[in-house]
Amino acid sequence: MKNNKMLFLSLLFLSLIGCKEESKFPLDKKYWDIEDYDYVIREIKFANPDEKLPTFDDPETKAIVEKFTDEQNFKVVLDDNQLGLKHRSELGQQFFNKWRDMVTIYNATDRTDKYLYEKEYLEVYNFGLELQIKYFKLGNDEIIERADDPNSLSVINTVNSNTGTLVNNMILYLNEINNEKAYTNAGLDLLASGIDTNFIELINTYPNYDYSDLVEKIDLMLKKTKSENIKQSLTKLKGLIKSKESNKSEKL
Repeated sequence: MKNNKMLFLSLLFLSLIGCKEESKFPLDKKYWDIEDYDYVIREIKFANPDEKLPTFDDPETKAIVEKFTDEQNFKVVLDDNQLGLKHRSELGQQFFNKWRDMVTIYNATDRTDKYLYEKEYLEVYNFGLELQIKYFKLGNDEIIERADDPNSLSVINTVNSNTGTLVNNMILYLNEINNEKAYTNAGLDLLASGIDTNFIELINTYPNYDYSDLVEKIDLMLKKTKSENIKQSLTKLKGLIKSKESNKSEKL
């Protein structure tokens, strides 16, 4: 009986610790805004360095990292056509600035150069890729909307330059393939899933863009990767780009 009581008290104590940990974060809110991210980033980034960061596999902190990487937090405002284009573009910039802090939180490696938080790191990275596609699209749409002549060469060049910056940012994600040994097989599968989801959306959002630099990167990574899932994802992506190029040629 005494042992059972001690076990109960221990479990209660751990439960209270978990509740206290979660209570620091605004988990009761349906969506996190810029101020919430500002607070949460500080809480996680500057926590006791000996403490484990919130992870998906820890029942006590799972809800925190799930909310932290939930794309609905920015989609709910960036996809709201009732809000002004300029306002949404400015919010996109603010979310992007916060994401640049987010992506540095989970990038630690151990003594064997393996990621300590590979799933969290990649989920945060994919959060940022989807965010950037929407953010750059809003910025380009705002430029076109405010231009005297949306078809002018200066507007076209500006939009293409912005799109080029986005594509280069996306290519940085493929650099993780160079770091393949830092991931487990599950991590490599998640990396491949990020290519399937975000790069397909990129191509469909800008079907007429010249993706020659991206194709060159794909070819290099196809030679380097040992992951069959990544090879399949890269091959599928290259096929989509080529199909868009064929469609453009047929219309000329």
